[in-house]
Amino acid sequence: MKVFTSLVANKRRFFNVVFKIHLGLFFLLLTCSSFANSFHVAVDGSPNGDGSEFSPWDLKTALSHPSSVLQGDTIWLHAGVYKGHFTSNLNGAAGEYIIVRQFPGEKAILDGVGRTGSAILSVKGTYTIYWGFTVTDSNTDRISQIPGSFASDIPNATGVNVLGSYNKVINVTVHDAAGNGIGAWASGIDTEIYGCISYYNGWQGPDRGHGHAFYSQNESGTKVIENNIFFHNFNKGVQVYTSSSSIQGYRFEGNSIFNNGIISRGKNLSDNLLIGGGQPADRLVIADNYTFMTPSVIKTNVRLGYDVTNSNVVVRDNYLMGGFPVLRMNNWKSVEFNGNTIVGNGKLIYLEVPSGTQSSSYNWDDNTYHAGGITKAFNESAITFDAWKQNYSIDRNSQYTHDPPSGTRIFKRPNKYEPGRASITIFNRDLNNSVSVDLSDLIEDGANYEIFDVQNMNQGPLLAGVYKGGSIDIPMDLTSMTPPIGNVPVYPTHTGIEFGVYLIISSPYSENDIYFTRNKETDTEK
Repeated sequence: MKVFTSLVANKRRFFNVVFKIHLGLFFLLLTCSSFANSFHVAVDGSPNGDGSEFSPWDLKTALSHPSSVLQGDTIWLHAGVYKGHFTSNLNGAAGEYIIVRQFPGEKAILDGVGRTGSAILSVKGTYTIYWGFTVTDSNTDRISQIPGSFASDIPNATGVNVLGSYNKVINVTVHDAAGNGIGAWASGIDTEIYGCISYYNGWQGPDRGHGHAFYSQNESGTKVIENNIFFHNFNKGVQVYTSSSSIQGYRFEGNSIFNNGIISRGKNLSDNLLIGGGQPADRLVIADNYTFMTPSVIKTNVRLGYDVTNSNVVVRDNYLMGGFPVLRMNNWKSVEFNGNTIVGNGKLIYLEVPSGTQSSSYNWDDNTYHAGGITKAFNESAITFDAWKQNYSIDRNSQYTHDPPSGTRIFKRPNKYEPGRASITIFNRDLNNSVSVDLSDLIEDGANYEIFDVQNMNQGPLLAGVYKGGSIDIPMDLTSMTPPIGNVPVYPTHTGIEFGVYLIISSPYSENDIYFTRNKETDTEK
């Protein structure tokens, strides 16, 4: 097959010598019986192929669940651009997921090419993992003349729509989709979105920017949204909203979400995370997330709840910086709010307690507040921290200062599915040109590594080399950006020295590690 015969000669690899070692191990193991059920897809594949490396399928055929694909099998996507919209009807089983994954060392891209329809990739099957590839749209028309959420004069397809149950989307990059980046809907029970990067999705209408990094509704089971990076979309980072459906059962953990709305007209920043609507929200856990909004912006950073009375929410150990207010909490019967850090240059929290509920029943304590020079930083009525504690009977042991924070806060998130892959989120409150980060818990000694600025993936790694232990100085004074596709109203600006998110990809030298995969926007010769 063309893709395979060119693989060894292909120079677009990450650390060629290491990759060849891993590739050799991969093919050796591929001959073993435990790897018998592996299938292959190529841009020049055919519906008449048998899915072998020498007779690969086209993507449409592979996703239709050919009879030879059994529960627990793997379908490898080889390098190239797969144009069009695709629907997956693959059905694995509990404990025997079918895996659709980008082949190690190659880059597979699904391109919607401006076609109309609900999604570039629609997931309708069950128990399947979608892993490591890129979804985008090369369409350049991003401005509609029709207001509202259903523009018909331009393409507005979502990148990935998950409609079936028990599916996982892992380490997938979705950018410049004409609609939302990733959608996960009530029909799909127990969806997991993990380690994905979603940016520049949506379009500009005459009323506002439309399209979010992640949009979802849920009723049964629990959707897990973990370790993702959502930024610079036309509207929100996360929108869990409904007027008449259901928004119950979510766990948001370890996500980095920042400056969404920045590419819409007027740099109209929008909520980084919004959960609420016309129906009650319930069974929500918001833990260890990191949000950032340029401090001068007077927009809500995080909003939990709307006008209706909601049921239960747990908010713990989050670091929320920027916005006015930083956080809105509206109408919750039951709240656990512990260990959070709220940083702003004005109003920090607006709290609205529903009729019939006493805020003294909330488990709300051990938080840290930085008001940036404002002494009355709580609620729209502008009350002091002492009045806040007294009026609501909360935050008895919490800390408050009207001084801005100092130092740096570094949050490291290793990837549970790919050893050697991790994300780092840095709040650089001292405005240092670089920040020293100990990576010994993320990268093995002797491993080859690359560190990327997620806001500028196209330019290749910021840093690369062989890890020799200890700390590495990560640059913070960054300005270059990956350009959006098409006629966006506003070219985005980098978060700059104050805040940054970085992706680490390393290849530990291990005979058991055959899955090392690059997930870059462009390939550069090493």
